[in-house]
Amino acid sequence: MKIAISLGSSLLGSALREQLLKEPGISAVAMLNPAGDIEDFEADFIVTDVYTINLKKPAFLTRAKTVLLDYGLSEDAIAALIITNKIDGIMTTDTDMRLLLKAFHAISKGQIWIDNCNIKALVNFADSNKDSNLAGSLSNKEREVVICISQGRTNKEIASQLFISEQTVKSHINSIFKKLNVSRRTQLVPLGIKLSADLVS
Repeated sequence: MKIAISLGSSLLGSALREQLLKEPGISAVAMLNPAGDIEDFEADFIVTDVYTINLKKPAFLTRAKTVLLDYGLSEDAIAALIITNKIDGIMTTDTDMRLLLKAFHAISKGQIWIDNCNIKALVNFADSNKDSNLAGSLSNKEREVVICISQGRTNKEIASQLFISEQTVKSHINSIFKKLNVSRRTQLVPLGIKLSADLVS
């Protein structure tokens, strides 16, 4: 099994590499530099994080399965990453090596590996398709806010992007929650993805 590591923290990446190299089932572990350079290394898996997941994969890594290392992201961020990226597995930083290897084996057999901490993020918005029918009741600005939420943006980031105050963002979110009868930002993620797709099409 060959592993490529692409993490925002080179210290964490090096520590993970050292641990993986001690495992008998791992034949090679390589660190990707910020440019994504490793020559002639066709990995089975790439371990990435929120800082590096959106970086373009080098051509020789396009077949590698993606395992996201979760540093304790919010449910909103996890849901957005799962929906907007091709992720084959999610592991927390405190996962022991035995479980990580078990995850690699399960993923290599075509399964998706999501630890119990992150399943909750999926469950919270699994039943939210019904909300897309109610999207017509949202104003244009509220739709923009929903799209920003689906991208994992904070209220401050939304305010900056839409050139409105944070208080106005909060007012829009309260209005959206009432109109769609939801109580969590994660429930808006699928609708935000759909609204984004509708803008492009």
